[in-house]
Amino acid sequence: MSKNFTEEDIPLLKQKLRECCAKSWKTKGYKLTNVDSLTNEVGISTEFFYRLYKTKEELFLEVLSMIQNQLKEQWHSMLQTNSGIEGFKKAMNWLFEEYVKHPTLYNFNNLDYYLFLKKLPKEKIESLRENDINFFDEVLERSNLEVKISKEKAYGIFSTLLYTAAMKKDLVYNKYEIFNFLLDSSIFLIFGNLSSLANKNPTNDHCVN
Repeated sequence: MSKNFTEEDIPLLKQKLRECCAKSWKTKGYKLTNVDSLTNEVGISTEFFYRLYKTKEELFLEVLSMIQNQLKEQWHSMLQTNSGIEGFKKAMNWLFEEYVKHPTLYNFNNLDYYLFLKKLPKEKIESLRENDINFFDEVLERSNLEVKISKEKAYGIFSTLLYTAAMKKDLVYNKYEIFNFLLDSSIFLIFGNLSSLANKNPTNDHCVN
């Protein structure tokens, strides 16, 4: 049962809800993450939840924003120690691992994610897409990389590569090797000759295994 929470309690309660929601979303997916289980875990009533959020989806949007920011911070942290093409490859491999570990959260083509998007206004969906594209622009700038094709096409190619994380482990061939093969090929076509890129970033001599 909910206590008599004050206005000062609300930021902490919302943070707890975001953390619980993120954990459940990663393990159960959107559909199986319900308000009752979240409120029980945090220790508030369902009625109080709807004082904090108009809908379940409003909470999920905050969680998605929180996770995007966490991904950005980790990506930027990796680029600080290893920028250029090798830093980009290392960060892409790390992001691919995240997609593999949490398919319910990152596989945007599954039915569960479609059900979530279906509940959102069009402007919210467009805002999510714009955030992703803006992040890609930041990545290119911080990596000191210039694309040889349109940024939109490059973004679409790298996004498609990440979706291969949804492949079954035993399907056709090792999906990590497939991902890295396609990643290397795409990098060559999108950024140009790898040797020239290496010369542009002479301090980065650590390759991704």
